[in-house]
Amino acid sequence: MAFAVGSAQLLKPAETVVLSKSLLAGTDHHDRSELAEAAERLGGRLSSNLERDWFSVGASVLSEHLSELLALLAEVLVGASYPAGEVRGDRARAADESVLALSRPDVIADEALNQRLFSGHPYATGIPHPAALRRVGAARLDELHTTILDRGTAHLVLVGDLQPARALRLAEEAFGEWLDIRRTAKTDLPRLRQPDADATWILDRPGSVQSNLRMGGPAPSRSDPEWPATSLANMVLGGMFTSRLVANLRERHGYSYSPHAAIQHGRAGSSFLLGAEVSTDVTAAALAEVRYELGRIAIDGVSESELESARQYAVGRFTFQTATLAGLSATLATLAVGGMSPGYLASYPAAIVRTTKSSVDEAARRYLAPRDMLTVVVGEADEITGAVSATDEVVVRRAGGR
Repeated sequence: MAFAVGSAQLLKPAETVVLSKSLLAGTDHHDRSELAEAAERLGGRLSSNLERDWFSVGASVLSEHLSELLALLAEVLVGASYPAGEVRGDRARAADESVLALSRPDVIADEALNQRLFSGHPYATGIPHPAALRRVGAARLDELHTTILDRGTAHLVLVGDLQPARALRLAEEAFGEWLDIRRTAKTDLPRLRQPDADATWILDRPGSVQSNLRMGGPAPSRSDPEWPATSLANMVLGGMFTSRLVANLRERHGYSYSPHAAIQHGRAGSSFLLGAEVSTDVTAAALAEVRYELGRIAIDGVSESELESARQYAVGRFTFQTATLAGLSATLATLAVGGMSPGYLASYPAAIVRTTKSSVDEAARRYLAPRDMLTVVVGEADEITGAVSATDEVVVRRAGGR
């Protein structure tokens, strides 16, 4: 069961994070252990999870027990009780996890890039501060429950050996009036705007033995006609192990073990993200090589052999991701919350197969040009600023600063 999360909740992430951990802490009829045991007796489990802009309650079960599982899920959606003692423990663990995450240089780099890419947008909020997590109380979660788990934004996804008519009937019996399949998801997230590329941020983290490089810019959404071509251009650049970034930074220069590039989709828009971890002394050189590869693919495009490899990888990866029950249900939930049709399961691989080299070259020119990329580097500022400033305008900030 997937729910769209609106701007108000994204701007207060601590509450939603703790709710995701305490949703299964108990109901009017079961405590946390009893809920877990009830699911296990049916041959399955319950879980809750918070993505960037949507929330999910997941479950798996032996097919013969579907009706019992749906009843258990309905009990959670309608009657979650948020016991105060359980909430205190959950928020303390969430705060500890936040402290650990915000101390990691890769997370610091990701958070800083998000602040730049999504400046002024709810997506920029990031990982909640530990102090904010520790302030979330059980009473607030009880109030927030119907806001986050809003039946007006709900999408129920069922995957398995099912007869559709019977599955729908069982869902209607379990949820009653709570589930109204005619409702549509909220669209209260402002669209992303293209940020202005400016100075490179260096986030000073004294004592670092390596630098974490991040670059990013806008990208087409899954519903955009340019998405299949951009997906393939990204694969050639850094989205697979035989990519240009790997060949350059890892194989040719030995600067980075696993450089990578990806396109991240959200309900408000999509973004291109590139990352690499390099030794401090080669930070500026690695940045130069990354921009060289961005410029090369934007100017020269891709070769026919690169395109065919990317095509096979993209189709194979998508097929693999949707081959399991868990992978297929997660993909369908993502599509549903994003307003996409299940037909994407067939249309995306078909589009990948028929996408031409000229379309991929045009997508690379439009979305991968280095001039449009925002850059963040986390590392030892005293060691890297001089070399980086030889080519970039540089702003030095404290690592972890908000």
